[in-house]
Amino acid sequence: MKYFFIIITILSLLTLSSCEISDDGLKVSYSVVAVDSVQMPSTFDFGETYYIPVFYTKPTDCHVFDGFSVTADLNVRNISTVLAQLDSGNCTTGDSVIVEEQTLRFTAASNGSYVFRFFNGLGPNNEETYLEYTVFVLE
Repeated sequence: MKYFFIIITILSLLTLSSCEISDDGLKVSYSVVAVDSVQMPSTFDFGETYYIPVFYTKPTDCHVFDGFSVTADLNVRNISTVLAQLDSGNCTTGDSVIVEEQTLRFTAASNGSYVFRFFNGLGPNNEETYLEYTVFVLE
């Protein structure tokens, strides 16, 4: 019985260690793209959740939305759109412009106002530019 257990253990280890993980060649990279426009409400009601449409242009058809990068500093929110690029070797850039819309979910959790700064690209001196909106919170 002892030898049977040892043989089963060895065979199990050999079976598990002989698994091959193949690379399918798919590579993913991430990039931040400029926000073209935002449909921002003029005011918020305290405690309410808002769904804010954000529009951006995809560089290729291989780019997919990965999420928003949001950093907060008191009442200021810096927001960037992050895309993942699936490089399968057959991406097309073409002449067509691919504008997409995603929704930013935001809950007004404090009084006063919020300043939203959406990354809008780089200026002539490589400085970051933003679409900036100040939204007041009503009680």
